[in-house]
Amino acid sequence: MQHSTALTKTACISALIIGVLSAAFAFSTKTPSYAVTAGAIGALIGLTSLYIGRKNIDDMQLAAAGVFMAVVACLVGLWQIYN
Repeated sequence: MQHSTALTKTACISALIIGVLSAAFAFSTKTPSYAVTAGAIGALIGLTSLYIGRKNIDDMQLAAAGVFMAVVACLVGLWQIYN
């Protein structure tokens, strides 16, 4: 296992925070397309952070949680659009 750098740790923690914020935004917004857009941006940032932190399992877990929350935001937005 390799130790993570400060940049890697920051990227993965920020991916988690952005994912959680996009999911919270998806539940609170009245415009579903904004929720899908926020989720897509969060997923893109999360996948980038997942690639950056691929050498440390702890960093990968943080980034993967951010991707999961961003996907939830996309699904909530899509659910609101189609229902």
